[in-house]
Amino acid sequence: MVYRVNFFMEILSGIFSSLIVIFLWMAVYRYSHREIIGGYSLSEMVTYLLGAGLINSFILTTAENPETSQNIQDGSLSAYLVKPLSPYGLWFARDFGSKSFFFLLGLMGYLIVGIFFKKLLLPFSSGKYLLLFLISLFLAALLQFLLFEVLSLLSFWIENTYGLRFTMRVIMEVAGGAIIPLSFFPGILQETFSLLPFSFMIYFPMKLYLGKIPLDQIASLFIREGFWIAGLGFLNFVVWKKGIRQYVSMGD
Repeated sequence: MVYRVNFFMEILSGIFSSLIVIFLWMAVYRYSHREIIGGYSLSEMVTYLLGAGLINSFILTTAENPETSQNIQDGSLSAYLVKPLSPYGLWFARDFGSKSFFFLLGLMGYLIVGIFFKKLLLPFSSGKYLLLFLISLFLAALLQFLLFEVLSLLSFWIENTYGLRFTMRVIMEVAGGAIIPLSFFPGILQETFSLLPFSFMIYFPMKLYLGKIPLDQIASLFIREGFWIAGLGFLNFVVWKKGIRQYVSMGD
């Protein structure tokens, strides 16, 4: 029962946190007597917040690679090293499976919630944007894995990486646009966030969903995201190679 209750509470907490933010913004629009705030109508804002909540709660923050850190700390990594398989590939497969599973569960929950906001939710602007959104969603999951995997691999030198991963999670939620669209931040913060990879995790996919990025600008943004993925992938490779050279495991 402990596992089952914790499992369903994680799902409900993600949905409730999104609902709280949505009701807050609905009140802001109602009492400001403005149809457009920060370039977003009420329908666009509700659609953005529901989509951002789904991505953040069930793709990005459900899998923070704790298994990698645990395997290194308790020595269970040794069991993988003597087998004809790649521990890194195993961690990636489990992370991707966890993301997919939680996303499908979260999607069902959000579909039920969406019934109450069906008059405000917006569909995809076109089939092209739907395809681009799905591609950006997969790349966001890959980018998140590589980022948190680097932190987990630091367990070769650090006893516990939970604090680092928790801090990165908070930064990711703010700088990724999970709470509000990044266009609401001051100009200097927007420029800073644009230099970081976090905007590609939530803000970029949701802008594609809403069709707020011209088609001729999307290719360059995907290229920038590709550079971040390649860079983090190379960093993972370097940290893994250096860490495995000094890995020591002792037991019965």
